Amino acid sequence: RPTNSHYQAMLTTMKYVVSTPNRGIVLNPTGTWNGKDKDFVWIIKGRCDSNYATNPDDRKSVSGTQVFLNDSPIMAKSSTQKVITLSVTEAELYAATSCAQDMLFVYRLMRTLDMKVQLPMILECDNKGTIDLSRNWSVGGRTRHVDVRLYMLRDLNEDKIIQMKWVKGEQNSADLGTKNLDHASHAKHTKTLCGDNDENF
Repeated sequence: RPTNSHYQAMLTTMKYVVSTPNRGIVLNPTGTWNGKDKDFVWIIKGRCDSNYATNPDDRKSVSGTQVFLNDSPIMAKSSTQKVITLSVTEAELYAATSCAQDMLFVYRLMRTLDMKVQLPMILECDNKGTIDLSRNWSVGGRTRHVDVRLYMLRDLNEDKIIQMKWVKGEQNSADLGTKNLDHASHAKHTKTLCGDNDENF
């Protein structure tokens, strides 16, 4: 049931939308493709983040994922995770798996169109524990409950399809989908999706 805090959040969102009428996702990929060159190599990159157990009602975490094609954003989403995770690393693992699935969708679409894609694709994450789990086959007591999603990332890493890479939290634009950011961080990360300034639109 909506409360006054929901109403205030809606007002804040509407003020932002009204004050930035020229801002939107910019599709401006790097490289030059003439539309016919079959040897042109496309680069798919992903970013993921999570906010652990933020919902006070059910303690579910939030995932934020972004997928880029030649540095141009083509997917960005924020969603509540369907399960209750038991640690920050597990929450990040679910976010990474969700992003990897989106990256694989784009990869298979590009291959269906007979376009070349650079492998391995890079998935950026700001949690070193998640990256270690995607590369290490030894499972300890604290990670025994994490199975299918973990094995998917390990297989993708071993097959050199997706490689996870650590990035500093303040450089991870997927933060946009997981938490409230200060003005400077919000402006910095929206440039990743919306270009350098509003005059570009």
